[in-house]
Amino acid sequence: MGSRLRGKNILLVGAAGNLGPSWAGGMLEEGATVFALGLGVNDCNPLNELAKKFPNNLLMGIWDVTTQASDADISEIFPALAGARELHGLVYNAGIDSPAGAGGPEALSFDHATWDTIFQVNVFGFANIVSAVRPLLAETSSIVAVGSMYGLVSPRLDLYSHYFDGKGSIKHPAYGASKAALLALAKQFGTHLAPRGTRVNTLTLGGVEGNQDSEFQAKFALENPQNRMVPISEALGAMTYLLSEDSLSMTAQNLIVDGGYTAW
Repeated sequence: MGSRLRGKNILLVGAAGNLGPSWAGGMLEEGATVFALGLGVNDCNPLNELAKKFPNNLLMGIWDVTTQASDADISEIFPALAGARELHGLVYNAGIDSPAGAGGPEALSFDHATWDTIFQVNVFGFANIVSAVRPLLAETSSIVAVGSMYGLVSPRLDLYSHYFDGKGSIKHPAYGASKAALLALAKQFGTHLAPRGTRVNTLTLGGVEGNQDSEFQAKFALENPQNRMVPISEALGAMTYLLSEDSLSMTAQNLIVDGGYTAW
């Protein structure tokens, strides 16, 4: 176990989502107390396993990020925050993606309702949660928004061409658009909150190894300068850096961990 986050209280939003349990585990291993917030946290097996391993350092609460929140709401969900306890960090991991293989045939084939839903969670939810926790943040604190390489570049058609019996698949264009908007929002929050001791950065990920099918993984590796996908352990190191005292002079920035994919 490490100690770079020892004594820090960190709110992890979207804790049961993709990478959520990995973020929680990494922060717990570094000595943090994690307040895991989101939908489905109580039914998430990886989180429940972490709760057994860290019974005093992982607290879970349910909240829909599209619902307007206040500091009183957060404190009611986590009574420990109603007293003298402060938050030293916020990780916004909540997001709706277009899972590989589940998109439509054309970039213009997605309806307005799904555009609205994705932006409600990926962008407006972030603004909602940051506003809610601001009174709970310590004098020196860090906010990290989890971004995507598709907020920087367009998804390549050939990476998804093997889906639907070779007809191909298109990731929802609102996903990349929302992640680009998230970058802009984090930059503005980062500059405006800096005088208050709060830094806000984006951790942009690309090609993190997960539950993708083997053909997608092979294709991505061929297009990546490092010829591999990104291990989650390396993304955890970047997250720890942004939450720790090592990044005190870093705000309104975008840290990219993608093996060089977006540099082509």
